[in-house]
Amino acid sequence: MSTSKRVLILYGSQTFTAQEIAERIWRSTKILGFSGPVLAMDDYPIVELRNEEFVVFVCATTGQGEVPDNMKKFWRFLLRRNLPGNCLSKLRFGVLALGDSSYSKFNFAGKMLHKRLLQLGAEPLVNVGLCDYQHDLGHDAVAIPWLKEYFDNLKPFFPNIQTEDLKTDFVPRWKVAIIKDNEVIENCSNKDIYYETGWKDPFVNAVRLELEKNERTTDESHFQDVRLMTFKTISEEKIDYSPGDIFNIRPRNSKEDIENLFSIFKTHGIDIKPHYKLKVEKHYDDMPVPNFLKEPITMYEIAEQYWDLKAYPTQYFFSLLALVSEDKLEREKCIELSSPSGQEDWLNYSRRPKRTALEVLHDFHRTASKLTIEILFELFSTVKPRSFSIASSALVSHNTKIDILMAVVKYNTNIKKPRLGLASNWLKDLTPGDRVYGWIKKGSFKFAEEHIPQIMIGPGTGLAPFRSLLQERKNRGTADKQTLHLFFGCRYQDKDFHCRRELETMVDDGHLTLYCAFSRDQDRKIYVQHKISEHREELWKMVKNNAHIFISGNAKNMPDNVKDAFIEDVFCKTGGLSIEASKALLEDLEKSNRYQAETW
Repeated sequence: MSTSKRVLILYGSQTFTAQEIAERIWRSTKILGFSGPVLAMDDYPIVELRNEEFVVFVCATTGQGEVPDNMKKFWRFLLRRNLPGNCLSKLRFGVLALGDSSYSKFNFAGKMLHKRLLQLGAEPLVNVGLCDYQHDLGHDAVAIPWLKEYFDNLKPFFPNIQTEDLKTDFVPRWKVAIIKDNEVIENCSNKDIYYETGWKDPFVNAVRLELEKNERTTDESHFQDVRLMTFKTISEEKIDYSPGDIFNIRPRNSKEDIENLFSIFKTHGIDIKPHYKLKVEKHYDDMPVPNFLKEPITMYEIAEQYWDLKAYPTQYFFSLLALVSEDKLEREKCIELSSPSGQEDWLNYSRRPKRTALEVLHDFHRTASKLTIEILFELFSTVKPRSFSIASSALVSHNTKIDILMAVVKYNTNIKKPRLGLASNWLKDLTPGDRVYGWIKKGSFKFAEEHIPQIMIGPGTGLAPFRSLLQERKNRGTADKQTLHLFFGCRYQDKDFHCRRELETMVDDGHLTLYCAFSRDQDRKIYVQHKISEHREELWKMVKNNAHIFISGNAKNMPDNVKDAFIEDVFCKTGGLSIEASKALLEDLEKSNRYQAETW
């Protein structure tokens, strides 16, 4: 039995998802009566880890199996060779890994962390939890039963904890109050709460850019709207990035959704107006208030920039609604949708049709009338940054501009109103002069030296990182059709061939070898994997000549189809290898970074 009722929660988070789940776990520890903070791993004094008894690690994987940026210092320390093999012998831990099975190194960072903790003498209370975003239930499919098992395994050390209390209590992170200012503030949406309050993202230096161009690259008759957007620095500031790097952007909610939220408040007599200000104070010593929330900001700014009004509600969302509901039918339905036995109903109502939180509040209108500001602050998840591969070279603009190539997300479900992606639709509607807030992150692609052949497979907007590389090589005077080989795919040559003129000019100038697959321009569908099979002789020669292969684009079918084309046609049929040897060759290429994929 332990004498110190403390559980430490540490996270490594790249896009704030791991942080959000870590904070949910922290709430659960508070309900059970534990002390202990929730921190990014790099914010924790790691030399103290040897004195900790119970720790939960929530660890995302980024890039090609890499640890998140706010975990790198922590991870480098753990990898020190001079650490004794028993230095963490007091520690009993659990690692909850967040990943996406569409990536080849699924949950690699979490698996490595679990293994390293074992090597240093720590004892696992539960096996590593491998959450998969592709699961119907998302990360919760693994996270919820994993956390239950972790707490069950804590009981021998803390016999008095009552895990059944987790379903009935609500723990807010902070004390939240409304300041009912009578002064109506005009144009409160012009302020950027993150940038203008001096808050720094935990990863890389933040930048604010101004939109210069917003051009549609697809024909008006084409079903998909794709934009090539150019952002420039303000006051000729310089930004530094390399081919393959990422631009993370913080989007804002649409005016329509913001007005919808305040109409819900008005309809149900909830006294929250756009110009009222929010006051946030510390509730627990181990949960500090972020800098950008320390000063009062308007409810409009919260609705526009902090709450994600497009997010689909999790089962946790419905458990919070159940706590405030006074309507018998609605409360019972919320309890059902938040229960393990109600997962299928929740899937059919919430996740599969992508029903938004605002739409749920309209459906559960009697419950919505009982909402408080504290519940609202926990009900809505935060707006997370969206990552876009940079589609330009910094050399072209002398480090003053960034291009992104972005598909506008719009699709239909069984709900009548089309589903709209938050970031892409916000960006689509920007006009020159509008500003965006974000930061540059190192990409996962490690491009080869200029004399080495590069085989780039980038259908659709997967073209973006390769356009960056092509522009870079052209600007340096090293672009050569013998070393730069691009496989591009789209539906129609005349409708969605992004950056067509630029690519064809590079071909004419001898800077690029281009292979195009237009899937709908003939009766038989032709995709990039078919072009790989068609040119397998040239590709095999390049592979033998130390070529590097890069894949960028949609994660659904393309990466596996491309991999099969290389194994079966390039390595096996042309190279004369057996299937087993071909698979082994591809694994060797992956391990040596000669075969890299960045998909979404």
